[in-house]
Amino acid sequence: TAIPGKEEQLGPAILRGLEVIRQHPACLAAHVTRCIEQPSRYMLTVSWASLEAHTIDFRGGPLFPQWRSHINGLFETPPEVFHYQPC
Repeated sequence: TAIPGKEEQLGPAILRGLEVIRQHPACLAAHVTRCIEQPSRYMLTVSWASLEAHTIDFRGGPLFPQWRSHINGLFETPPEVFHYQPC
């Protein structure tokens, strides 16, 4: 959720950050959507080759701080992160 008054800045910042995420070899796909009913809310969906590719390789590597540098200071609270698998 964007900080009030920063809603229009957060979307483009996430898009720039997606270019960083997509550089990781285990990133299979990444996209962002914006909530219609609550325009300050964005949802980023990233498909990784494995859970560890995200939680260890990406988050522990040099691309993570680059990604966060695009969005830091634009959201109210740290983003919630959930991991899903196909049914």
